[in-house]
Amino acid sequence: MRIQSIGSSVNFGYNKQLNDTVNKKLEKTRGNKELAKTLLELNKFTNKTEDRLRAAESANNRRLVDMYSTILVSVKPIITQQLEERFPNLNYRKTEIDTYQKEIAERNGDYTWRNELSEEIIDDEEFFKHLALQNKAEDSDEPNDIDEPEDIAEDVKPTNKGPETKTKSNKLPAGASYVEKFEPTKYSPTGFSSLGGMDKLKSDLFDKIVYPIYHPEMAELDEIEYGKSTPRGELFYGPPGCGKTAVIQALSMESGLPLYNLKLSKAGSAFVNKSATNIQSAYEYVASIAEQTGKPVLFVMDEMESMTAKRRGGESGREDDKVVGALLQIIEEARGNNVIILGATNCYDQLDDAIKSRFEDKIYIGLPDDATRKSVLKILLNRMTKGQELAANDEELDKVVKLTKGFSNRDLTILTSKAALLAREDNRRNIMASDYEKPVAENQSMKVKESDYQSKQSRSIIGFNK
Repeated sequence: MRIQSIGSSVNFGYNKQLNDTVNKKLEKTRGNKELAKTLLELNKFTNKTEDRLRAAESANNRRLVDMYSTILVSVKPIITQQLEERFPNLNYRKTEIDTYQKEIAERNGDYTWRNELSEEIIDDEEFFKHLALQNKAEDSDEPNDIDEPEDIAEDVKPTNKGPETKTKSNKLPAGASYVEKFEPTKYSPTGFSSLGGMDKLKSDLFDKIVYPIYHPEMAELDEIEYGKSTPRGELFYGPPGCGKTAVIQALSMESGLPLYNLKLSKAGSAFVNKSATNIQSAYEYVASIAEQTGKPVLFVMDEMESMTAKRRGGESGREDDKVVGALLQIIEEARGNNVIILGATNCYDQLDDAIKSRFEDKIYIGLPDDATRKSVLKILLNRMTKGQELAANDEELDKVVKLTKGFSNRDLTILTSKAALLAREDNRRNIMASDYEKPVAENQSMKVKESDYQSKQSRSIIGFNK
């Protein structure tokens, strides 16, 4: 069976402008230069192979057409997937396929790839195999004889048999599957004003991260005159429920910067080298977002103790050590790639010492003091119409503040909900300070021993009493 030939054209094939852009981006990559170099060489090799395929087609050299077509079918889907994942905003895959489709349509009148394949599937491998077959006319006295287009359709048309017909066109970049973008809800902090207390902490974070976003010209002047630059990372530690996550989310809302959380359940793997590779891939995806937007991106690594346990001397090649090594490189490169790493842990002393040293600030967020508990309680009560009277009564609210000493911010939320339920059951009256007495008495077990979470080393305690 003869397959339709598309003829020769110096302009046919890969999108020249797109690939020039991609190659320049790969050349300028600052993070993971070895991978970028490999992708650059592979893409240039693929482009050169296709150039040679066109030349062989023009010369009607079927042996070379077969050889270069085989190489193209083997390599092109791989590099397409890699570049699509690395530069998602370029729409590399779609642009390339559209370029091929347009050329095929122009060369063959009414014949187009889209008309022959269902819109439900345009598979990379099948597409480039089809593209190569267009150049593999059987040997004959009339090499450019054209059969009916249905011949091609019969060869490559997929059947409707479940998973085989699923499209890959909507597949997310690899790194995207290991992160989750923070999308605020009505319960999320709206900014620093929605956090009770922590005034010193909020002021420091505003100066370091938020202010440069709002006043880039002053930030540039600060760097020139005083060497003040965007931090590469901030590490928050302390007991659970004391506000580490809330601070990070409020920072995102206050600064307007996107926030991506590393999904440990996805990135972690039992396979050798896989965890470190997945975390690196997640970071590269976040860095690509920063590159495309031209603004910093917040990258959160919660429960860092599960990734960065102290390395054991004398043992090399452990999987945990490889993860620590990957994280050290990521934190080191973060500022250069416009990424701010925000680490969070309940177990500071379990972290590898080298990891801790990479963060400019190690900030302890402990149990709220009296002033902070009062601020938090006011925020919680003001959200409910039946709690606003208590929130405005300082004398009564101080009774609740004293009663709830030793409870975390999260505990205060739970206790307030229980107090509100008691008021609702009592003829739907306003919430009173006395409503907290029963929940506090019944939930003493929620209190944590703060000393279990404090670093035995020197630490920076912000916004709380010792």
